[in-house]
Amino acid sequence: MQLLAPAGLALLVLAIPILLLYMLKLRRKPVQVSSTLLWERLLRDQQANTPWQKLKRNLLLFLQLLILATLVFAVARPALPTPVVASGTVIVLLDASASMNATDVSPTRFEAARRSVGTLINSLPGGSQMTLILVGNSPQTLIAAESDKARLRSALAAAQPTQSGADWQSAFTLAAAAARSAPEVTTVIISDGGLPAEGLPALPGQARYIPIGASDDNLAVSALALRGGQLFAEVTNYSAAPRSVLLSITEILAQDNTLRDARQLEIPPGESRSLTLETIPAGGRIYQARISNPQGDSVLDAFPLDDTAFAINQDAAARRVLLVSKGNLYLEQLLAALPGIQPFRSLTGEIPPDSFDLYLFDGAYPTQTLPGSLLLVSPPPNPLFVVGSPFQPAEMRVREHPLTRYVDWSNVHILQASSVTLPAWADLLIEADGRPLVFAGESGGRRVAVLTFDLRQSDLPLQVAYPILFSNLINYLVPPAAFDASQALRPGDSLTLVPPPGVERIVVAAPSGNLYTLLPSSASLAFTNTEEIGYYAVNFLSKDTTRAEYFAVNLFDPSESNIRPAETLRIGQTALNPATAEQTGLRELWPWLAALALLVLLIEWLVYHRRQFSVISN
Repeated sequence: MQLLAPAGLALLVLAIPILLLYMLKLRRKPVQVSSTLLWERLLRDQQANTPWQKLKRNLLLFLQLLILATLVFAVARPALPTPVVASGTVIVLLDASASMNATDVSPTRFEAARRSVGTLINSLPGGSQMTLILVGNSPQTLIAAESDKARLRSALAAAQPTQSGADWQSAFTLAAAAARSAPEVTTVIISDGGLPAEGLPALPGQARYIPIGASDDNLAVSALALRGGQLFAEVTNYSAAPRSVLLSITEILAQDNTLRDARQLEIPPGESRSLTLETIPAGGRIYQARISNPQGDSVLDAFPLDDTAFAINQDAAARRVLLVSKGNLYLEQLLAALPGIQPFRSLTGEIPPDSFDLYLFDGAYPTQTLPGSLLLVSPPPNPLFVVGSPFQPAEMRVREHPLTRYVDWSNVHILQASSVTLPAWADLLIEADGRPLVFAGESGGRRVAVLTFDLRQSDLPLQVAYPILFSNLINYLVPPAAFDASQALRPGDSLTLVPPPGVERIVVAAPSGNLYTLLPSSASLAFTNTEEIGYYAVNFLSKDTTRAEYFAVNLFDPSESNIRPAETLRIGQTALNPATAEQTGLRELWPWLAALALLVLLIEWLVYHRRQFSVISN
């Protein structure tokens, strides 16, 4: 044992006044007695009033001295040396990824990790500080450079696991930033593994690893996709033993659920088995793939999050396109040939009162505000951009961009185009002699695409690039759906929404029932609250109509489904083995001494009041 504040022992001198109070002579009033039988008691009183008499045994004096000694030693901060994993400045990286929801450790791996962090907090030596970083899809610092153990425990209690993967690169960057000004740093990683093999920045100071988990028992729906009227499902066995599993495919409808297929699969360790269903009907349908125990036991494995997956078969709505032109056969034929397009035409230049998804102006510009996107071909001067004098394009070049994918411009010739100043809101797609020929972007909350030349003054309509370019532009201006429901989203991914014209509000319902409201303030919106696994309903609300579309979020992450705990972690060229208590810390005893002093004070109070009661009774 050692004393961290030995100067506090000087307070023991306070025992002298306590002893003096018991040794000093007490002055009493003269007392007359009526009988000689009371002389013996009178003599005793005279002896008690004699100053500086020898101290006699007194329980109250002993208790008071014990209280003083206990408090003085508490002020001196006695401490016992004890083995600890880390001391000094400690940075804890607490894994909160999906695999930490596994139940092979009771009740879950995350709770076991929370207990490990609690042990680190309790053994944190005096003068040490701890920073706690929760590692999920978006790592966050729960508390930084804190030595107050109560505040550390409070921050730890607020931590929750996620259903997504972990961004260890960002977590390591946060740890490096937290250790920038600390002289002695120890980084403790509390995880079941799953860190990337490369690409991690170096950790400052010493690094230690506390493994979590005890089993690799897990099977997962590792793939579920709809393509061309077929549904493909795959199940992977991540455990070290062969397993039997029942795979069920269910079609989820508005009223009820229909079982489409169910079969038992025998899967060797570390391998996958798949199932393909043909003739999947068109229409808005949600398909669920679920694996379960063939024996009917409700518990299949230690990690149920990846036992279910969803796929969406969504119909693309017909896009209404209004062509405003004095007559352009090329554009009319093109709109009639493109799939998913419902074309309309205005030869007079008047805009019908109906709402359209896309307005295509050929040699004209709207004189009124329109709700849909704009496609301008050979536009006149307008408020969106500056249109100058015509020029003859000579050297033309196609910029690399998603909208120019598969566009071959090598055989295209243009007689004349307008000189246009590229606006700040637009991306240049095709240029000639440093001037834009085709550009697109977002302006005023809607999408706009522009061709600065007349199609009839070029041979573009005779080239293969013609339908490809316009198909790309129209799909950008008016996507076939508000979002791509077929894309494989993982928890935490962002979904881009393109609100249809006339939509006033978008309400997204998560699998748990949580509602998120979006206002269509721009041509596209990013929805980022995708932390839950399951299918989401996106409700588009307008004045007269309401319609819903769906998208799914699935785990589909081998690094999370493979829940085998990592025996070692490799960070760069360093291999981290499970941590042991190699360092020596100090466990302070003052809280226990303070509690003991309070207990003795309570006993002293009881003894004193019992004596007073006895005197009164006599």
